[in-house]
Amino acid sequence: MKHKHHIIPKHMGGSDDPTNLIEVSIEQHAELHFALYLEHGYLEDWVAAHALAGQMTSDEARRLVTAQSNRDRVWTEEM
Repeated sequence: MKHKHHIIPKHMGGSDDPTNLIEVSIEQHAELHFALYLEHGYLEDWVAAHALAGQMTSDEARRLVTAQSNRDRVWTEEM
């Protein structure tokens, strides 16, 4: 089974343009996200690597990324 991997991830400003996509195996996809995590340190890549490797469910992955984005949000009195 092949996966489409964003060379520049969407969370880093990448697009769905075909020039930004490559086909890889699931194992390669996990390795590519882990390499991106080691290079840039984004939680999204760490979570993607672990979810693709079967080390967490997609629900767990979504919860982690959502929790992080909520922590990073600047809350105002209006909110």
